[in-house]
Order: sequence, then structure tokens, then C-alpha cells
Amino acid sequence: MDTLSGSEDAYKALVDNAPEGWLLGLLAFAVLEQERIEWMRHVETRSGCLPTSEQVCNWYEQQPVSALNRARSTAEGVLNGYSEDVSRSIDESYRASIRDGVVVAEIRSSNRFWPKFVANVAAGVVGAAIFSVLLVLIVLVAVRDPSPVGLIKHAQEAQSER
Repeated sequence: MDTLSGSEDAYKALVDNAPEGWLLGLLAFAVLEQERIEWMRHVETRSGCLPTSEQVCNWYEQQPVSALNRARSTAEGVLNGYSEDVSRSIDESYRASIRDGVVVAEIRSSNRFWPKFVANVAAGVVGAAIFSVLLVLIVLVAVRDPSPVGLIKHAQEAQSER
């Protein structure tokens, strides 16, 4: 499209026929419309009244193709800056949530010290008791001399007493 005759043509060129996508096109159209509004305010301050619709059409017709390209470039820069800000914000909040989660987990695990300590002491006492019982059994068996020779002697003595 070589010339624009109004905002409808600008909308078609920037939004409807935009290869970049409708969001970038809408933002570029808003940039172009902002320029038109600034021009209308300038005319109003100089002449004391708003420009007529014919003057507005003339303004659109005087806009070169580079005005559309400039509006697209401005819109692209704004969208890129916005996406970087959003990305940075998400990264910061994600890092903060991870950091807070680690801190909270450490605090919670430190509150579990005493139950773990008591359980470990109880397990140690039970283990020591089992070891002591096994040690006493070994001593009793060793003192009674359960060797085969001792068993045979004990059996012969028991038979001879009968």
C-alpha cells in the first residue's frame, strides 16, 4: 500500500496484513495513532481549533511508508522491553520462592531434631540390650561346656547313677 487515506487503511496495513502478528500490529497502529493525536494537538495549539477530517485525511496521505516501518520498529522495541521485564520478574519470583522454600525446609528439619534424637537414643538402648542378652547367652553356653566330649561324659555319669 503506497498511500494511506485514513485510520482504516493504517489498520489494514499494520494489523490485518501484518506478517509479524496481530499484537505487534495493534501496538504499531497505536503508535501511529498517537503520532496523529500529537499532530492534532499541535494544530489545535497553533490555530485554536482541531483539524478538520479533510486535514486528517491529508495527514494520513502525507505519511510515507517509512512511517509504518517506524511504528512497527517502535512497537517491536516496546514489546521486547516488556517481555524482558516480565521474564526478569518471573525469574526473580521463582528464585525467591526456591530460596524461601529451602530456608523453610531447613527450619522445619531443625525442629525435628529432638524427636529424631529420642528415637536414635531408644534404638541405641534396644541394640545394647539385645547385645547384652546375646553376650550372657554366650557366656552361659561357654561355662556349661557343651563340647561333644563333655556331653558324652555327662550322659555316662547320668546312666551310671541310675
